[in-house]
Order: sequence, then C-alpha cells, then structure tokens
Amino acid sequence: MQAVINKNFAPKHASSIKASGNMKDPILRKNFLKEFGISPQKLVLANQVHSNIVKKVSNADCAKIIDHCDGLITGDKNVYLGIFTADCMPIIMVSKNGGVKAAVHAGWQGLKAQIIEQCIKIFNDDFGIKSDEIDAYIGPHIQKCCYEVSKDFEQIFNVKLENNKLNLAQIAKEKMQNANIKNIVISPYCTKCADLFFSYRKDKTDARIITVV
Repeated sequence: MQAVINKNFAPKHASSIKASGNMKDPILRKNFLKEFGISPQKLVLANQVHSNIVKKVSNADCAKIIDHCDGLITGDKNVYLGIFTADCMPIIMVSKNGGVKAAVHAGWQGLKAQIIEQCIKIFNDDFGIKSDEIDAYIGPHIQKCCYEVSKDFEQIFNVKLENNKLNLAQIAKEKMQNANIKNIVISPYCTKCADLFFSYRKDKTDARIITVV
C-alpha cells in the first residue's frame, strides 16, 4: 500500500498498489480505505468512459457510482472521491483552502477531449476558485518510458515524439500550467514497468488501483 500525502493538499489522498488487490472489488476496497480511516459510505466513484465529463457531487451522492463521467468534483468536505486506473493518469486537484477537490481519470482520449480544462472551468465558474488557487497531483500512470504510440499522436497533441513514446504527464502538466496552475506534483512511478501497479497495456487486466481524495 502506498500513501501519498503532500503538505500542499488540505485533504490527504491515497493511491493503492497492486499488493492491495483489485480496487474494483468492494471488500478489498473497503479494507484499503479502512487503513486511511475512510468509510466506503463517504466515497463517490465514477463509471468511467474515457470522456471529458466532470460531474459535481455532494453528500447525497455518497456510496454511489456516478454514471458516464471521468471526473468528480465536490465542495463538500465530508465527501471522498475515487478514480480507478491501470495505466491512465489519476489526477487530483484541490483548492489551497481545501474547500473544493476533484478526481479525474485521464488517458489520451480524455486529454484530447480536454477533461483537464473542463475540470478547471468548474473550479473557476461553479466554485469561484481561481486557477492559481489550485494544487494538482498526477498519480502513477504509464510513463514515457513505456507508452509507445503511433505517429498520429504528434498531430493529436502537437508534440514531437521521441522513439514513438508519448509523455502523458507532460501534456497534462502543460495544460494545467497554461491555465495558471503552478503547484503540480507528478508521481515518478510507471504502471507498466514498475511492477507495483496493475497495467492494462502490460497484462490486459481488468483489475484497477484506486486514487482517493
């Protein structure tokens, strides 16, 4: 089990590793959350579909899986948000005052569809949180060392690939920096080669880790 706690985030956030088991299993997930004093009844999850849809949730949504979205955001301090991943990026955004937090599932499709920009827009428009008042964390994901893609991705993201390798975190970081988010922490772990996390690209597994804020 890996706990990731950064002093710049008011709520603590936690990422599971493969040793914790498949976090889609409710019993294993409950045991993992218990380590952090989190009740499953206070957790909201997303039924992820590789979209750019971010949904606002509240205490009324606790213990639910919100349909057809890849991001969750709340201004309710009693609510925890969870995102499943197995190579895609789990992205956590938290206002500096701790009042608003978001969890986003972002693979290349979500990045292309501008899910990061959509989440930031909700911070700005719906909660009155300016971009420079947001801290961000990108959790374990498939990194440039292992993420080989086609040349088409150069046009999709306006980047120059090195050995056909795509850097998802760099694209996400630039998107957040362009929106004026300054404090961005990126996990050094690659889900494919670190052998600590589930990797769909490596094992074609249905198992997932979870990142919670």
